[in-house]
Amino acid sequence: MKHSVRSFSVGLFIAGVIMLIGIYFLDNPEKQAEGTAVEDLIPLVENEGYRVITEEEYISLSVNDGTTETAETNTSEDTSEASDSENKAAENELNENEEDTSDEEPDNEKEDTSEDDDNKQNDVYNYTLTIESGMPSSSISDALAENNIIDDAEEFNQYLQDEEYSLKVQLGSFDLSSDMSFYEIAEAITK
Repeated sequence: MKHSVRSFSVGLFIAGVIMLIGIYFLDNPEKQAEGTAVEDLIPLVENEGYRVITEEEYISLSVNDGTTETAETNTSEDTSEASDSENKAAENELNENEEDTSDEEPDNEKEDTSEDDDNKQNDVYNYTLTIESGMPSSSISDALAENNIIDDAEEFNQYLQDEEYSLKVQLGSFDLSSDMSFYEIAEAITK
């Protein structure tokens, strides 16, 4: 009995040594990758759903993104400054033109403003979301937020991950509206 157990253990040891030699010396993927041209690797990476861009393209995209955000910020600041000055000028004209003002008019203006706010809150937005292959849940959340279906993209994305909907998202087009809850939206895109 001892002889057969020893023979079996020696056989396992020799098989292990042979496998280690094969892995470390014969089948080295780094050496295989070194011999492969970059042009041959690009289609393999793209088939996995990734995009390959050159360093120049990456730099130009990075620079354009930063420039766009800065330009948008400057434009919004200029617009808000211009609208503030226009509002002040309009108020000054109203004050100069109307000497007799009653207390009822400001109340009416306040009511109109609150009605406009209520109308904005009651607006229901509809959007057809198209989910494509390889689209992450964060992109879905961003698209819904941009189209006023949800208020907070990060909150919805976290909901999808917490409730494990992010792994069940289906490809296709889905009709969604802003009066739907997170649950209803998640159920619609995972059917």
